[in-house]
Amino acid sequence: MEEKSTNKIAVFSIDVEEWYHLEYFKNSKTDKNKSVMDGLHTFIKIVNKHNIKASFFIVGELIQTLKKTIKNLDIEGHDIGLHSYFHKRPVVQNINEFIKDTKDTLSEMKSILPNNSFGYRSPCFAIDRERLDEVIKLGIQYDASKITQKEHPLYVNLDLDGFEKQGRDIYKRDFFKVFEVSTIKFLGVNIPIAGGGYLRIIPWPLYIWLLKKYLKESTFINFFIHPFELSSMNFDLPENTPYLTKFRYNYKRNKVEKRLNRIIELLKENDYTFKTFSQL
Repeated sequence: MEEKSTNKIAVFSIDVEEWYHLEYFKNSKTDKNKSVMDGLHTFIKIVNKHNIKASFFIVGELIQTLKKTIKNLDIEGHDIGLHSYFHKRPVVQNINEFIKDTKDTLSEMKSILPNNSFGYRSPCFAIDRERLDEVIKLGIQYDASKITQKEHPLYVNLDLDGFEKQGRDIYKRDFFKVFEVSTIKFLGVNIPIAGGGYLRIIPWPLYIWLLKKYLKESTFINFFIHPFELSSMNFDLPENTPYLTKFRYNYKRNKVEKRLNRIIELLKENDYTFKTFSQL
């Protein structure tokens, strides 16, 4: 049967970080022997089941630990990107700290995949134009850190003056592209409709309704997730963790794998083609 031609594109990505990299736990005493990397392997299982090539943004201090997995992902045709070295928000680093952080992460990844080009995603979507320009100077292929959602206290509205907008959520200047997280306006607020905590916290019937509405309006969706959201590991969080943080961390994590499979099925039903960022 001839494959159906479509201009609808979906990109699936995962920010490969440990639970203790989350901003919630930056001031907590954490046990780094506890890991949620089973969630990474669950994500790999899901995308392989659906024959999807995905983009993996990996925190630098995990690269050597995940060396074999990274090499296998590259061999299988997945996209490998950088996600800072220690998952520190770029805008809280001075410019020299940020450059060193990014260079160190790039060097670590080059030690495993010396012939590859890489993308970049900022922790917490917290990169500004000054730091983006430094990413470009380092020869990074693309950035996937833009989000338009002013209500979240950790996000940064990235200025892309001088970039040409190509479609709804893609921007280009010369060889370099920036990809924006997919959002939809609901009750006057831009809601990220493509994963993360929103996949768990928004009531599922409402989430599906918003997603279907978004798919009618756009031909590109940029989806992201984290290992802890797909992890089956349950352990006590640090003693000083506020109740609301515990709630946000744990809420509906046991539903994410099923929901992710349903979202992929829905995208296929709507004739979406799955690509990595580096393929666009």
